[in-house]
Amino acid sequence: MVDALFEPQVLTGLKQELLRLLDDDEFKRAGIGNQFNLTEEKAIRSDKIHWIDNGSAQEAEQAFVAGIGSFTNYLNRTCYTGIHDWEFHYACFEKGNYYKRHLDRFKNDESRKFSVVTYLNEDWTEDDGGTLVLYLPGGDLRILPKWGTTVVFKSDLIEHEVLPAKRNRYSVTGWLK
Repeated sequence: MVDALFEPQVLTGLKQELLRLLDDDEFKRAGIGNQFNLTEEKAIRSDKIHWIDNGSAQEAEQAFVAGIGSFTNYLNRTCYTGIHDWEFHYACFEKGNYYKRHLDRFKNDESRKFSVVTYLNEDWTEDDGGTLVLYLPGGDLRILPKWGTTVVFKSDLIEHEVLPAKRNRYSVTGWLK
């Protein structure tokens, strides 16, 4: 978990783009599974998402992708991770939305190595809900989705969930592959 991995103007630009896409009704209900077995399961997951295009012309998205590229290069250089690709989306958890306990790796596709979440929520408190819970061997770690916080964890090892939000909760979420 790290604060300020991205400059404030990048975070502001990402949030502005997320809100624009929401206003333009560009988000879709999130599903579970991948292209071979994708289904909507509201009992498991109730958020909405919008995928970020790798060739995006939006300035904040370009800066975000550049930052992820630098982070990926660092991981490859220091930890020999072999990451060569990524996929990210904007996520919106409206009031009452959640995502039950799960892993971020598909049964039929093991390419996701690290999960990455960057939060775009100003003035977030515990009373707002939407807490990310990481289920670790030594005990649960609860993370408030606060502005500018980025969380990185192993996609195939760390089960996690998002507790119900009590107000709109925004992030850029994705995977290093």
